[in-house]
Parts: sequence; structure tokens; C-alpha cells
Amino acid sequence: MRYLAIFILGFLLGASLTNLFLARQQEQLHLARAELEQRLEAAGEELAQLKESLSQRRHQVIVAIEPVITFEGDRPTAVESRAATQAITREVQNILSPLKGQDVQRLNPALIPAMIDGRTIKVNGRQFKLKVTLLLISDKVIVHLQAQGLSSSSSSSARSLMAGCPAMVAI
Repeated sequence: MRYLAIFILGFLLGASLTNLFLARQQEQLHLARAELEQRLEAAGEELAQLKESLSQRRHQVIVAIEPVITFEGDRPTAVESRAATQAITREVQNILSPLKGQDVQRLNPALIPAMIDGRTIKVNGRQFKLKVTLLLISDKVIVHLQAQGLSSSSSSSARSLMAGCPAMVAI
């Protein structure tokens, strides 16, 4: 009877640990799938935009927006970091989507950081304040961002249009 109880207890403990391990692995796979779907969608949009721009004119136009995100301050865990990176990337691409198809020579690069700087994005109950650190413009707009974790009690305040301009703008 005693051995049976130990066997059942061991079986339940083993099943619980296996379930815990597989749940974490499933979450990692789900995030990887979401990231790949996002990349595929962005690549499809980039291809369509490129085809359209080549057929219309021979000027250099913006066909893609590529955010590069680093976390500052209260850093999230690895899983939270991937989820936050995906959500922030999606939000920045939505904010800057009107730039796609624009002629690079006619673009005002000072306006791009103003569109993003100081924005607060909420991801899974956490808030991140964005700051542009570097901006590169060619056929792709590459925006290097710092995402600083905020406490849930802070609120966003008014900001200057030129507050936090990037260190470098390259065309």
C-alpha cells in the first residue's frame, strides 16, 4: 500500500513537471509562429509596394519599415520580451505605414522621430515608452528604438515635437 502511494505520487509529480515543460515549449512555438507570420505579412507588403513603385516611377521610394527595439530599465523576461518586441514592431509599422511609397528625396526626416517619440504602448498589461535613438532612411526606414518599461501608475504627458530627436539621421 505504501509503495502504491509513492508510485502514484511520483507519477503525478512527473506528469505535472512534463505538463509545465510542454506548456513553456508550446508558448515559445506560438510566439515564433506569430513572429514568422508578421515577417511574411511585412515581406508581402514590401514586395507589392516594390512592384507598384517600379511600375510607376524610377525614384527611390520607401518600401519597408524595420524597427529595431532594445529594452531599457525594467527588462521583461525572454518570453515577455519577444511578445513585446512583436507588439511594438507591429505598432511602429502601423504608425509609419503612411511613409510607404513616399519618395525618399521629398521626405522630411525630422518628422519621423516626432511620430514615435514619447508614445506609450501597452503590451500584456505592461507599458513601454518609446524613444528613437537612430534613424536610417533609404528604401527601408530603419528605426532604432529604446523601449523603457513604465510602472502601471504613470501616465503620459504632453511632449514637444522635437523632444528626443535621434542622434543621427542618414539618407
